Amino acid sequence: MLNTALKYFLEVVNTGSLTVAAQALHVAPSAVSRMIRKLEDEYSTVLFDRHARGMVLTESGELLAAYARRAYLEAERARSDIRDLSQVGQRMVKISANQAFGRDLLPRLIGEFRRIEPSVHFQLDILQSAEVNRRVREGKDDIGVSYGLSAPEGVHVQYVGILPVCAIMPPEHPLAARATVSMQEVAAHPVALMGHGSTIRFIVELCCMHEGIDLNVIMTSNNMGALQNFSRTYGPIIFGSRLTVQAAIQRGELVAVPITNADLHQRHFHIQTMLGRELPASITRFVQAIIKEVAAET
Repeated sequence: MLNTALKYFLEVVNTGSLTVAAQALHVAPSAVSRMIRKLEDEYSTVLFDRHARGMVLTESGELLAAYARRAYLEAERARSDIRDLSQVGQRMVKISANQAFGRDLLPRLIGEFRRIEPSVHFQLDILQSAEVNRRVREGKDDIGVSYGLSAPEGVHVQYVGILPVCAIMPPEHPLAARATVSMQEVAAHPVALMGHGSTIRFIVELCCMHEGIDLNVIMTSNNMGALQNFSRTYGPIIFGSRLTVQAAIQRGELVAVPITNADLHQRHFHIQTMLGRELPASITRFVQAIIKEVAAET
């Protein structure tokens, strides 16, 4: 359990304000300020730069914040493991992920996991890769699953792999029966793309630029579900991994045909947890469940 000074310190870190932190802690601002000064005296350093816009961590403050977050999570881990042993109480696993993993794969794995461990509850947020990395790095989420062209920073990478990029289309599409297709063949048909900022959009456009391919893009969207519905109903090709649309494939609504162009296979996905944190047993078991599922596709 965190001591009072570190607890108050973390609240100021999270809110960026002595006043707001005091309100959240139900104490006077002077009490919070006193605890911050106590820590600064103890470590002989300045932890915050005071600005008109709020309290901003110094480099020393960043180091202490990382330690305090780990200490808080370790205390939560101990409570969780004790509950594991006693079979009482509820446990919460917080996950952030890209749409590619969060729309289909993770909800399915959560459902399967809870059949075995119904006392475990989950929170799943769908975010961009940079935000997934930030939240895991800061200890706000227990697990992050995201694509990236480089390794995420400041976290422990539990698993890294590449999922083949596929051309996804309804089963009646002219290319649907093919074992593989090239991007040149895809270019002869209408396509729909994820919006700018997604890694799949970046590598598709990079491949087309390198090979002089012009795609017939009839729709873009920042929502993979909208693209899947559009492809299923109106037939354009979309891009992603087989795992992204596994449920639709099982229902016979879509097929996923691997694309042969080498430029499309440089996008890695990472399963990440907080650096230096010893994970609770329930989180470790769920990480292993994700790894088992994705390893079968890589």
